[in-house]
Amino acid sequence: MTEADLTEALPDGGELPGFVAVPQDLALLEAEDVVTADTAACRPIADMMSVHPRHPRNAMVWATMKPQGAPADATPGSLTLTSHEDKAARAWMAELKQALSNCTEFTATSKRGWTHRFSVRPLPQVKAGDDSVNYVLTNALAPDGKGNVMTVVRTGGAFATYLMDQDAGKPVPVAVANQQHKKLQGAVNS
Repeated sequence: MTEADLTEALPDGGELPGFVAVPQDLALLEAEDVVTADTAACRPIADMMSVHPRHPRNAMVWATMKPQGAPADATPGSLTLTSHEDKAARAWMAELKQALSNCTEFTATSKRGWTHRFSVRPLPQVKAGDDSVNYVLTNALAPDGKGNVMTVVRTGGAFATYLMDQDAGKPVPVAVANQQHKKLQGAVNS
């Protein structure tokens, strides 16, 4: 899928049940956002933050997401759509599942100049899209000790990655993930 295909599949407004999405024009990752992990078992998770993951992205677009009715000053989550070669998307998803079995913490370093320690906690898998994973990623410096709930849903060679504040308490709802899955399938078939 091209950037234009992904942009067409990106939600806008209240398309996703219970959320308001606002597409973003600025790049989510910049050239210096090259992230590495100190533990090989954790690389697939660190790659989610990197502009140069082991399995390259062909295109990327993103939107902010807030629950409908959330206060104006509430921190939004995000939805990132990325496209990959189908084989690479399947491989990365398998590697994410393996990492969630073997990776509990790692130190990530970015060429942007930061180094942070993260803990990883897998969440129960829910059935969404062609395949999916859920986990909590927490920066050791988080003032409240809370992290982000990450939900990665594969649709063919595309990923929909949801990042939600842990205060939400759970992964993105299955209804939201499946609606976005259908929208991605439509973009693939158009």
